[in-house]
Amino acid sequence: MRLTYLPMEGDHAVYSTIVQRLAAAIAVIAVTLAGVGCAKTTSDRDLVLVNPIDAQELIQGRAKLLGLAGTTAGAFVDPRSESDYHIGHIPGAISVPFQDLANHKSKLDGYDVLIVYGDGYDNAKANAMSKRLLQMGFSDVQTLRGGLRAWTSAGYALDTGSGDP
Repeated sequence: MRLTYLPMEGDHAVYSTIVQRLAAAIAVIAVTLAGVGCAKTTSDRDLVLVNPIDAQELIQGRAKLLGLAGTTAGAFVDPRSESDYHIGHIPGAISVPFQDLANHKSKLDGYDVLIVYGDGYDNAKANAMSKRLLQMGFSDVQTLRGGLRAWTSAGYALDTGSGDP
């Protein structure tokens, strides 16, 4: 049995209402997706890797504006747990466990350069911290290539305990 639909006189108004509602829904979806597209996203391509020697030079500071505006202030940032930090960290590094970043962001305000490190090469926590700091608006965030493993291999010492400034 085959059913055939024959449009009735009032169907045009029903179709018009459906089309209007569909157009409104599409407009809402488009605006929502456009807002999502505006959010700042970061990826591993946004990471700036630095070796231990260059990192040390950045932290020691460099002259701003031909020396007229002072020197840059840099800090090493340790995103590992506090217990890992106590076992061994870069001298002068600031302990900001990744999961506590939102509560301790103020520890990092005022630094021109932040160098984040982890335990070794391609450390997921260090990379995630660097990306999160960029998303939070810190402009010069770098990641120590090789982390603590590269740091000690380059002949630099580690501190132990709570040397957090």
